[in-house]
Amino acid sequence: MNDNRALLDLDAIPRVFDHLVAPATELIALGLTGRAIHERCRAGGPWQRLESGLVLLTNQPPSRIQRIHAALTVAGPEAVLTGVDALALHDMTAARLDGPVHLLVPPRRQPRLVDGVLFERTHQLPEPLHLAGFPVAPLPRATIDTCRRAKAAEHVRALLGESIYRGKVTPATLRDELDRVGARGTALPRRMLAEIDDKVRSVAQGWAKRLVQQAGLVQPAWRVPITSANGSHVATADAWWDEVGLAWEVDSYAFDLSAADAKSTLRRAARLTACGVLVVHTPPTQLRDDPTAVAELLRGAYDQAATRPRPDVTAHE
Repeated sequence: MNDNRALLDLDAIPRVFDHLVAPATELIALGLTGRAIHERCRAGGPWQRLESGLVLLTNQPPSRIQRIHAALTVAGPEAVLTGVDALALHDMTAARLDGPVHLLVPPRRQPRLVDGVLFERTHQLPEPLHLAGFPVAPLPRATIDTCRRAKAAEHVRALLGESIYRGKVTPATLRDELDRVGARGTALPRRMLAEIDDKVRSVAQGWAKRLVQQAGLVQPAWRVPITSANGSHVATADAWWDEVGLAWEVDSYAFDLSAADAKSTLRRAARLTACGVLVVHTPPTQLRDDPTAVAELLRGAYDQAATRPRPDVTAHE
C-alpha cells in the first residue's frame, strides 16, 4: 500500500473517472493492487463496489447518473440508453425517474444480471444520440419504450402528448416506432395515440369549418375518400369541393413534419395531382393566426379549379 501511495495520489483518482465510476481493471492499470481496492471498498471505506469488477469512488449512495454510467459500462459499447432516463436527457418532464435503468443491447449480447437494470435485447437497435456523454435513444423510440412499460392510461397519454407537442414528434412517427418494436406492451399506447390524433384533427377541423362559414365560401364535404377513374383509392381529403374537384388538406400538426410524414404527404398530394385534382395545404397555425389569408387562398383556388375540366375522380361522401 505504501508503494502505491508513493506512485499515486489516491485522493486524486476520482477525478480521472466520469461520474466516479471506475472498472477495477482500470484502477489496477493505474497502479493499484486488487488488495488495495478491496481495502478501500470495505465497510466504512471511501469507495464501494457497484457490481463485480466495477467500483464507485465514493461512499455515498449511487446517484441515478452513476447507475446509468455503471449499467452502460457493464452492457458494453453497443448499448443504448432508453426509457425514462433517455426522456429526461431529452428534457422531457412527463417521465417518472423511478424503476430500472433501461438499456437496449444487440440480440447476441448476453448481459449479466445487474440490480436495477433492464437489459432488452433487440434487433431494432436505434442509432443513438450522444447526450450528456451517454448514447441515448432518439426521442420517438425512448417515448415508445417508456410507454410500453407504463401501466396507467393517463401516464401514457402524458408521455405521448409531451413528445408530440413539446418534442415535435408526429403521431405517424410514433406509430412507426410501435410497429418496429413488436406487439408486446403496445395496446395501451396505440389507443392513447389514436385518441390524441383524433383530438388534434378535431380541433384543426373545427377551425377549418368556422373559417369556411365566416368567409362565405361554398360548403365542402369533410373527410371524403377519393377514388380514381379505375376505382382505386387516391386519398382522403380533409375538405372536398366536388363540383370543381378541389381538395383542402389541413395538416394536423403545427410543427415540421418528420421525413416519413413529409414523404407520405407528398405522395398523397402527388396522387391527387396526377388525377387532375387541385390541392391546397394549410397548417393549423395559419388557420388560427391568419384566417383571412387562408380564406383568400381558398377562394382563389376554388376559382382556378372552376376554370378547369372537373377531374375524373369519385368522392364517396
